Amino acid sequence: MLRMNVIGNPGVHRTGAELESAMSHFVRRSRIAALLAASVIASPAIAQEKLRDLATFLSGHLTATGQFQNYHDGSTRGVRVDIHGAPVGNAFKLVEDTVYSDGEKQHRVWRFSKVAEGRYVGQRADLIGEANVVAHGNRIEITYRAHVPTKDGKTHDLNFMETFVFTQSGTADYQLHVSLLFVPVGDAHLTVRKRPG
Repeated sequence: MLRMNVIGNPGVHRTGAELESAMSHFVRRSRIAALLAASVIASPAIAQEKLRDLATFLSGHLTATGQFQNYHDGSTRGVRVDIHGAPVGNAFKLVEDTVYSDGEKQHRVWRFSKVAEGRYVGQRADLIGEANVVAHGNRIEITYRAHVPTKDGKTHDLNFMETFVFTQSGTADYQLHVSLLFVPVGDAHLTVRKRPG
């Protein structure tokens, strides 16, 4: 929807429209990372146990709700993500189903592997390389680059920085910052909650 608004304005350069489209794509792909931190920080004990087993805390059902702000035109887009995590062999899988305020829906899958105490790598089809995950104290940081396609068939390589901070039992504060090279493109703020059972 944001992309259409930009394209409909003849005073906006086409590159802006492409980035606008890229923005809607990247937001839906990065929500899974929200699961990662949210699940991990879903318990106060986790902040003090140095996250010995991330998969344990990612297992189950989580939800994330919030908004993404587009720096190009100042607009916002609401988003809700339903997250399901489960161990798979020595790794774990996260499945996310995202619904946006304009009715758009997306389905994405992550696979994370532990490489050291408090450190993980993540894989997803659109990533450039792997996502790096660092867990320390009550804070989780995830960084990666991803190919973000536009509807005209072009792609932009965007940088993502996701930060999760434990705020209270079962709740995590999620911040996402997206940039093209060194130019900020947008950010998102979500609240992630681990659902009982």
